Amino acid sequence: MKKLEIEIAGLVRAIHDKTGKYLTIGTVESATGGRIADRITNVAGSSDYFKGAIVAYSNEIKIVTAGVKEETLKSHGAVSHETAMEMAQGGRRLLQVDICLSTTGIAGPGGATPVKPVGLFYMGLSTTDAITQQKHLFTGNRDAIKHKATEMALKILQDYLQKNLAETASVPLEEKRVVTCFLEHRKMILIMRRSSKVGTYQRAWAGVSGYIETDPLDQAYTEIREETGLFKNNIKLITQGKPLEVIDKILHRKWVVHPFLFHVLDPEKIMTNWEHTECKWIRPEELSKFKTVPGLAKALSEVLH
Repeated sequence: MKKLEIEIAGLVRAIHDKTGKYLTIGTVESATGGRIADRITNVAGSSDYFKGAIVAYSNEIKIVTAGVKEETLKSHGAVSHETAMEMAQGGRRLLQVDICLSTTGIAGPGGATPVKPVGLFYMGLSTTDAITQQKHLFTGNRDAIKHKATEMALKILQDYLQKNLAETASVPLEEKRVVTCFLEHRKMILIMRRSSKVGTYQRAWAGVSGYIETDPLDQAYTEIREETGLFKNNIKLITQGKPLEVIDKILHRKWVVHPFLFHVLDPEKIMTNWEHTECKWIRPEELSKFKTVPGLAKALSEVLH
């Protein structure tokens, strides 16, 4: 069975795939002491959706940082569903997240009262739609109780994400049409490293590329002139490949790529512009050694075979 934090990561990414947006998550913890945040951030890539945590252990921090009303603590106590809900609501507001999970409880061995035994926990969940709470009673020593409370909190988050995923309608991928032009000379291919000034895939290696605003072949000549300084009389078209689709789940985008292969007659005239920081002539089989824009190898294969 997968750990809950891994299941949560998968659900968040599945929702992103449907909507193009990451649901952001934060936590406000008292008795669990940061264990929930630690578990969530144990998953690589969790920074895409987990934004921060508050360990509001004392009543003072619950009031000053988490936004719990002093009257709530006086009337209902720190371990109450009212406090749990205000912790979750205040944390969501402070951390500016879509979902905030809170815990407050008695981990033991001390701290119990006749009406609030060791192991009593309240957990709050604040979302863009509602604020809910759950009451649980756990058994065991202090460490076991904190572990069980952490597991339950993660389960509450998992259940919410599963429900959200089931109810969320898919948003169509944004479609963009682009040209990707490979320049060839003496069986070598020119690749170019994108600068930090371009809109997407900064510092990744690519061919000459650009959004299609006219006929794809005309656009190819335009992009080559702008990015390398080569004109039509400096190059010769070898292949115009069939358009191919490249899906980028992170950008929630479908690229429709029109690939081209040109032979360069005057390689000494190549001059890159601001869109790239460097260029290299490589053998086609060397492309896998470089971090490239999505689908570059597939586009190259389309024009070489």
